[in-house]
Amino acid sequence: MHNVSRIAAILLVVLATVLALVAFTLGKRRQETETVPPPVAAAPAAPLIPTKVAHVVVATQMLPGGEVIAASSLREVTVSAAPEGSYEQPDVLVGEVPRVNIPEGTVITSSLLSNPIAMQIRPGERALAVPVDEISGVGYRVQPGDYVDVVLTLKIADPSPTGMVITKEHSESRLLASRLRVLAYGVRDLPNVGAVATSAPAKPEQAEPPPKMAVLAVPLEDIDPLVLGAQSGKLSLALRHPGDDGMPSNLLFPAPATVLAPRGDLTGEQRGWLASPENRAYAGVDEPSLIGRSKVTAPRPTSRASAPAGLEIIRGSGAAPAPHTSLAVNP
Repeated sequence: MHNVSRIAAILLVVLATVLALVAFTLGKRRQETETVPPPVAAAPAAPLIPTKVAHVVVATQMLPGGEVIAASSLREVTVSAAPEGSYEQPDVLVGEVPRVNIPEGTVITSSLLSNPIAMQIRPGERALAVPVDEISGVGYRVQPGDYVDVVLTLKIADPSPTGMVITKEHSESRLLASRLRVLAYGVRDLPNVGAVATSAPAKPEQAEPPPKMAVLAVPLEDIDPLVLGAQSGKLSLALRHPGDDGMPSNLLFPAPATVLAPRGDLTGEQRGWLASPENRAYAGVDEPSLIGRSKVTAPRPTSRASAPAGLEIIRGSGAAPAPHTSLAVNP
């Protein structure tokens, strides 16, 4: 009996020791779990957004105002944002004329260049605005860049046989100028090729106002008739196909008298100068000349050989004989 009690005591001691070891092990594991922070999940990498770049043209040297821009004075650079009205390629700026001095390194914009309409005028031409409405303006179907003829309609008073009392009126119409380029029509201009337009806040759409004028590229010798025709009668535009280059000839009709008579002491060479577009426009035209009722002048030269020796009329960018090949209604 004594041995049994002794064996039981030993087993209890062993069991207590085992339980103590188990409790120690479990406590140590719990402590390690509490001290080690749980792993943090890595945040997903933000997607790479490509940086926006733009191409602009800058001056490589000072560009004097009023002088033609050469290709060697321009270069293309990359910027983060393009200014409004800047250009992406140097080629479109070659031949343009600055309205002011442009310092070296300046981004060239359309606001620094000469009037776009003025740059579209060819040598010997002038830009002239004529009034239009729905009827005279081809139903508002004309666009900048089109070609038009200009027709004048006049109301003529018919006097009585005695010449004292006006009895009635009648209308007369005639072609004043042919194949004139339209530079602007109402609020629409020729497109500014190559310019970069920055995005603007959206605005409510507004109806375009009806055009009230058309800006035409007019040969200098046709300026007087068109201005006088707009004051004395009604001008109408006739739209024509851009490939139709047919022109009337002023060599078939006598030239009307000028407002200013030439001086009587002119030399033969100086009299030949009277046929130049600049001098004919300076001499002027009166209302009877528009309808062929003024006193006619001597016939103008019909060939270069008939002009005084050494005289050559220069029109536009090339030489031409003294007579103009389009219908010139001014004297």
